[in-house]
Amino acid sequence: MAGIGFELRKIYNEDSLFSKQKAYAYAGIVYTGPMLLGILLTAGVVVLTMVAGISENERDYILSNLTYAIIFSLVITSLFSLVVTRFVADMLYEKKFETIIPSFYASSALMLMIGTPLYALYLALASRSLAEVAMGVLLFGELCLVWNVITYLTAIKSYKEIIKGFFLAIGVMIVSGLLSIFLHQKYGIFLSVCLGYGGMMFWMVRLIHDYFPSNLKMSFEFLKWFDQFSDLAKTGLYMLVALFAHIVINWFGPISKSFDGFFRTAPVYDVPAMLAYLTTLVSTLNFVMSVEVSFYPHFRRYFKLYNEEGSLSDIQEAETQMLDVMSNELKYVFWKQLLATIFIMFFGSVVLTYLPIGFNNQMHGYFLTLCLAYGLYAVGNVNILLLMYFADYKGAKKLAKHFAILTVVLSFGSQFLDPAFLGYAFLISSLVLFIESGQEIDKYTSDLQYHFLGSQTMVSKKDVGYFEKWTERLENIQKRWGK
Repeated sequence: MAGIGFELRKIYNEDSLFSKQKAYAYAGIVYTGPMLLGILLTAGVVVLTMVAGISENERDYILSNLTYAIIFSLVITSLFSLVVTRFVADMLYEKKFETIIPSFYASSALMLMIGTPLYALYLALASRSLAEVAMGVLLFGELCLVWNVITYLTAIKSYKEIIKGFFLAIGVMIVSGLLSIFLHQKYGIFLSVCLGYGGMMFWMVRLIHDYFPSNLKMSFEFLKWFDQFSDLAKTGLYMLVALFAHIVINWFGPISKSFDGFFRTAPVYDVPAMLAYLTTLVSTLNFVMSVEVSFYPHFRRYFKLYNEEGSLSDIQEAETQMLDVMSNELKYVFWKQLLATIFIMFFGSVVLTYLPIGFNNQMHGYFLTLCLAYGLYAVGNVNILLLMYFADYKGAKKLAKHFAILTVVLSFGSQFLDPAFLGYAFLISSLVLFIESGQEIDKYTSDLQYHFLGSQTMVSKKDVGYFEKWTERLENIQKRWGK
């Protein structure tokens, strides 16, 4: 948020009729654009398969390839994303712009080195053909780079260019998909998805090269941040496990479908889950706007008083104002999310009935349950983000861990119940996250001065961490290769 927050405040405070709408649009594009693009591209695949007259079974097979690539890529990038975000924010604050692009290439290289062999092996074991393995690995690599580059895009102010990149991806996929149908290409639709994400990837990488000092060398300095902020990496992984566990476990349950090899899916649950996820965008956008525009100035002033020798009365007054603003903004986020969830549940059910996507009564039931579940998750996630704002990384990790474990256990247990209750596992887990995260925020902020001052070390101690050693090894390897 280090980059986009300042720009949003400028846009939001512009004296124009549509300044607020403009700020919301920019926030939506940067923060939710990739996920929305994934949903739009998935919907585009469905439309293209209908135009091509492809059977339902073959369509589900294509969608399962896309879903597996998305989930595998998110698992790999989740190990890096929050720590890389922290590194980028620190570099922006310290104005060390020359380190940004080298860290992007280094983090991307590590993601691909870890993920590509594992995903290729999985596809091979799943009895995929050589062409399917190649396209699957290509899409996986593109997705890893797209999720990673988004971290760096938050610092870029060329929002119109970012929007062009999203529309470019959609346009390339539709045009290439229609062309492949016309030419009767066997893997044409899947290849069109690869071309769409590939176009967006190159566009976004070009944008960060235009904004930051261009440097094609890799720098693994960001790995040192894992020693200090390992809880961030664990939090990101736990949250991802919780978000996808209920979906993946259902692939092996009573409502699942099996393809050749290890490929399994559950379309009657996957599609409602994908659509219900859209409810989370309400809290995401409102968090970015409300917190960045209203809360951050008070947050910055409060901690600035510590650094500039503010009096105790000034600090206490600033703390009261900051927490009052935070409380009010959280209430706004909750009520907006509640109203949006209710609206989407009922309006969405009506619209989905008339769309030619085969939405049956079972899918309607899952959609309603998951809308409520994702709404609760969205507010709980906002609370976790605020805990990380206050550097309570251990508290955020604890909540994410509880959320992940509960989701996995309940999702597994729900497989032995009537299929109508499958969505309730994630609903109960999200409700617990919502309650626990609210309690954790109240508990932490009730004694903020102790947490801030008491967390400072009395004696500075410099230890060489595990990841710092790996940083030195990788830098030495790079130097030898450079020679």
